[in-house]
Amino acid sequence: MAGESNKSTVLVVDDTAANIELLHAILHDNYKIKVATNGAKALHLATRDPQPDIILLDIMMPGMDGYEVCRRLKDDHQTSSIPVVFITAKSQIEDEQRGLDLGAVDYITKPFDAAIVETRVRQHLTNYLQSRELARENLELRSNASRRFGDHTEESVSALIAAGENDSVEFKSTLRWNMHADKSDKRIENACLKTVAGYLNADGGFLIIGVTDDGELIGLGNDHFETEDKFLLHWVNLVKGYLGAASIPYLRSMCYEVTGQRLLVVECLPSPTPVFFRRDNDEAFFVRMTNTTQALKPSEILAYIAQRFTA
Repeated sequence: MAGESNKSTVLVVDDTAANIELLHAILHDNYKIKVATNGAKALHLATRDPQPDIILLDIMMPGMDGYEVCRRLKDDHQTSSIPVVFITAKSQIEDEQRGLDLGAVDYITKPFDAAIVETRVRQHLTNYLQSRELARENLELRSNASRRFGDHTEESVSALIAAGENDSVEFKSTLRWNMHADKSDKRIENACLKTVAGYLNADGGFLIIGVTDDGELIGLGNDHFETEDKFLLHWVNLVKGYLGAASIPYLRSMCYEVTGQRLLVVECLPSPTPVFFRRDNDEAFFVRMTNTTQALKPSEILAYIAQRFTA
């Protein structure tokens, strides 16, 4: 039996208690069940979160019949993709044809066989969930295609620095070296990683290392790495280790020489999936808001992820 949180939701629409009880008995072990006893309530529940993943719809109901409910579902962009299966006592071929013409994926006549209902619900749900995942992947591909890394030069990096820090540009003097204590300090690494996580979870941006808060170029020499390659390898390993390897395609980390100083420019694109910062047995979720990187409270994370990452 699937875990409750992983169960798909079936909306049963019928005005007869016996039919509702029978469908509930057939499906409740594997699915979450919602019930509507008339067309108006069905339309209301179909647009509420979480939306149903499939709708089992009777035709003969007082007021709005099942045909009209189906028509309205298919005319509304919020519900048009949800599969509708008619379950009805109307067994004439013209009734079935009308239901399919309105956009239903199946038509089951009463009295129905429990195994047939369960099998068809499972098949239509599989097709629907696969098509929804494919649509999500296509949307992600289109989004990624529209966001590309820029072609940067010394002049363009210099222009970013000259404009100063803002909601999409942040400066860090060093990656890991505390110049006051003259020793490495992972708190500085953490600050850099938090900024990058914030950009990945928001609209992207630039972290530029080797520049003071007021825009003075001091370069990478203070970080005490033997070579620039080792410096870059250390940075990439930090990202993989504490933000996750899945974030790497959405970062480009390159060194540029600007007015005689070598700088690390980390360009971040929006990540299609949430990025968590994990270090020292701690996990946090950062976003970029105005000119600062902020950690969201646990109560805020789910709402932000639902808004930002749900297609």
